[in-house]
Amino acid sequence: MEDDEWKELTTLTLQNYLKSGTYGVKTALPIAKQADPTSAERILVDISELAWLGYYAAKKKTASRHGTQGRAKLKVLLDKLEQAPVESKRLFARQLASAMEAEDIDVTQAAKRRRRYFTKGSDLPSETFLGLANHTAATGPPSTTTSNAATHSINPESRPSEQIHEHIPVVSEKDIYVGAPLKPAEKLINDQFWDSIQRIENKEQPGTWLADISMIFQQGNIRDHFGCQMEIGIAEEKVADLAFEYFGVKVESKDGVRSVRIPGGGKIEPDPSITLRGCRRDLTGLFQSGGDLLRAAYTSPIYQREEAKGFNRTEGVSMAISGHAKESAKLNVFLGEWYASTIKKKFYG
Repeated sequence: MEDDEWKELTTLTLQNYLKSGTYGVKTALPIAKQADPTSAERILVDISELAWLGYYAAKKKTASRHGTQGRAKLKVLLDKLEQAPVESKRLFARQLASAMEAEDIDVTQAAKRRRRYFTKGSDLPSETFLGLANHTAATGPPSTTTSNAATHSINPESRPSEQIHEHIPVVSEKDIYVGAPLKPAEKLINDQFWDSIQRIENKEQPGTWLADISMIFQQGNIRDHFGCQMEIGIAEEKVADLAFEYFGVKVESKDGVRSVRIPGGGKIEPDPSITLRGCRRDLTGLFQSGGDLLRAAYTSPIYQREEAKGFNRTEGVSMAISGHAKESAKLNVFLGEWYASTIKKKFYG
């Protein structure tokens, strides 16, 4: 690639990052860390996870069916990056990282611009998931930062939607658990909801499967005021039914693109994703009555606070929906700490 193309790719990546979401980050980041050491994504994530986030958002942009401006050029440049020599990829990664840092995209500034999922040091994002995250970004509720990142005060009277744009979730890798064994997970899930949960392959035991359920035990104020988090992957064909039953909105798919129908006939197209909030409070259709998971959801700090105030709906449960009809959705559930710890022991020992 010529110098002008490097600069153009840096500019396009940065511009796209500042205005786009990061749906699926929580799942994508661990994959990037295990990618071929000579691949662009692996080199980027090794040099700067913030730069990798920009790259990830750019890749999502090229795959999106929403908006065509700049997409073709971005794809051409990203393809050239992948074919470039390893040292050239490293130079680009450093260049992109410097450009993003020059734009003051740090923990505080990025959180103010848009909910983001990124890490510092050896940390992983929460979210959305493991998207987070991506995140989580993405797509997920707020969580606290680890000790090596800035922390923020939380208003305990606020609901997640009031806090979400002011707090960037970062959590240590040791506090994230990805995938749940099928048998213990099934015991906690309502029979009708069980088949709606996506399955993911167990990388440690090829040929076996896990439920797409992740748990996040962030530390600090947000955990205290909202709860621990569980993220559940929803199979693509079940997204519309779940959105209507629990959030009261109609999700439609046409030509591979999802949209959310609003009263009056208009519709919203996720770009790349949107988060539904205001879930109905009765969760017995999701989780087994009397089971630890239902108790965990009902004892989360946010759910308890809403109950005391007599709210008819809860923001303790939300769902991130991608604009791509072939992608799963992510159901995020805040959990009370005691029952969340009990579930963690059942899943992971």
